[in-house]
Amino acid sequence: MAYALIYTAKSSGKTSYWANPGFTGNGKRKYTWDSPKDINFKQLKAKYPTLFGNKSNDRFEILNLTNGQKQKITYQVRQVNKVSKEATPPLATHPKMFRKTPYLIVLDRKGQPRKYWSNSQKAFVNTVNDRLSRWKELSAAEESLRWIVNNQQLKAQFSGGTITIWNGQTNQPVLSPSEVARLVAPQPTQVVNQVVKQAQKVSQQSPTYRALDQHFAQLPTQADLKVDTATDDELPGIDLSKYDPALVFGAASYLIDALKEQKNVNQLLKRYDGAVLQDYLHVLEFVGLDDLDVDEFTATFQENRQTRRQIKNLSLLLNALAQSFEPNKFWKALEDDSASNQYHFRSASTAKKLQKLIKSYGETNTNDD
Repeated sequence: MAYALIYTAKSSGKTSYWANPGFTGNGKRKYTWDSPKDINFKQLKAKYPTLFGNKSNDRFEILNLTNGQKQKITYQVRQVNKVSKEATPPLATHPKMFRKTPYLIVLDRKGQPRKYWSNSQKAFVNTVNDRLSRWKELSAAEESLRWIVNNQQLKAQFSGGTITIWNGQTNQPVLSPSEVARLVAPQPTQVVNQVVKQAQKVSQQSPTYRALDQHFAQLPTQADLKVDTATDDELPGIDLSKYDPALVFGAASYLIDALKEQKNVNQLLKRYDGAVLQDYLHVLEFVGLDDLDVDEFTATFQENRQTRRQIKNLSLLLNALAQSFEPNKFWKALEDDSASNQYHFRSASTAKKLQKLIKSYGETNTNDD
């Protein structure tokens, strides 16, 4: 089943869908989840405070797109373990520092003073000053934390400690330990499983997809074996543990799904190379250095360019894939070649050996050859 997050305005009664990010009245642009449990309403509000604005929580509902049923959002304040006061410096003594950029990354170890992440030093520092990095948006802080916890060269700095995102205005943690753990990149085996799960979501309403999924998931039985077209041959070797058909099919489906984002990725890259870059250059051109938080500006600009680099790399891959691969031909070829497969013995010598091993073969086949 598929579920969507909707908001109904109290005054007009108009319903909007969450489009990740933003709200839209166009149902075709809505964002969907596989289960209501996957909708983390509190996290969405924390990540996009401007988009949710003054919208009342009781006007949000979860819509079952299959049967049209609605259910209210369960909105509870998340409980997280508080760090002992002895290891927490008084951030409240620096209120102006966190007025516009409240989010920072902290490291706590039992019996030791708290440390704060500094982009400029690429290390955790002990002092609350302008060198520690701060973010205006929670999403930007999460991306920086994701980079830290997945950087092998930095693991020694926070090994054995607790690392999280802290709100300098409220002096409270934003992410629980389990949410931080989810930022760690999965191992290769987990990536393979994720690719297969992702592929299972592609075109699930398509009869062709269901037929192909059944084909790759089920092996033929003895009744499907024929000997009329068998020929002598040498059997080539292949590592099926490495090239599992289900995984290959899943990987191809994953690439096709990613290819659907080509237009959006190229448009986003154009925005970064145009309007976004010009905004930064205009600030440098018109704002005096004495009136500019140079350290914060430099860190923000660096993050912006690093994000743009990721978008450009994805754009290169998708454009190359679009030029050399046609999804419609791929699905058509599999539909034509696989949907109506029949199975026959092709090697006469192998057929004779195998027929002797199949106890029930003589009961259903009178031709021993």
